[in-house]
Amino acid sequence: MIAKSSRPFTEGLFVKECLMKASEILCPDRKKVFEGISLSANTVACRITDLADNVQKQLIQISKDFEAFSIALDEHTDVSDTAQYAVFIRGVDCNLNITEELLDLMPLKGTTTGRDIFQGLEECIEKAALQWNKLVSLATDSAPSMCSENVGVVGLLKTKLNSLNIPGISFTSIHCILHQEALCSKSLQMKEVMDVVVKTVKFIRARGLNHRQFTSFLANMDSEYGELLYHTQVRWLSRGNVLKRYFALREEIDSFMKMKNKEVPQLADSTFICSLAFLYT
Repeated sequence: MIAKSSRPFTEGLFVKECLMKASEILCPDRKKVFEGISLSANTVACRITDLADNVQKQLIQISKDFEAFSIALDEHTDVSDTAQYAVFIRGVDCNLNITEELLDLMPLKGTTTGRDIFQGLEECIEKAALQWNKLVSLATDSAPSMCSENVGVVGLLKTKLNSLNIPGISFTSIHCILHQEALCSKSLQMKEVMDVVVKTVKFIRARGLNHRQFTSFLANMDSEYGELLYHTQVRWLSRGNVLKRYFALREEIDSFMKMKNKEVPQLADSTFICSLAFLYT
């Protein structure tokens, strides 16, 4: 639970204090049992490491049945100025069951050239006992060390596959999927949809009384969500979040706006609703 919630390992001591206080009230005769629970930072770290090792072993076992798999690479520098190199895998077996997981996270202590990253990728694939002839695609970001055809990971990987003389192998390199999605979102404005959504959200969120009444209205309706989200122009991902929440609350928004005599006629238009659903997906 500490790992899932991304809490510091030292939280284990606080959890133990809570357990001790609860045991004094609920089962004072079992207090000694709770005192014997070890939740020090080192213990928590060791248990999380054991869990991680077990998950990785399960992933390696599953990967043996892959008919094909693809790799996605991401490299960032953490707060200690260490380059962290993440390898993600997506594989499919003969029953078309898809598995997508973080395969490994490796630090690069020295340089971060294409050859350094490629050597790390080689070690990762060999450690997971994956077969090179089943690698069908590689996704990278726009850094030259990643996408260069000569000294980048993409070029080195193609050279590696060619040297293996694998018959019938088909390999594709994919560049900056998220950046391409961002460009598409900029080009696909759908002004007739966004203007309605932004205007409605501003009417509800920008006025304190309307906002309070709307949150109370959602609570009374036992709605799945208790709030509308603001749209931030400089953060392109926020548009999808706003549209998704607006679509989920479209019936509640329609009822509330009618109560305020600010009816949104587009909410009764199937074309508008379909466009709204298409945009957020």
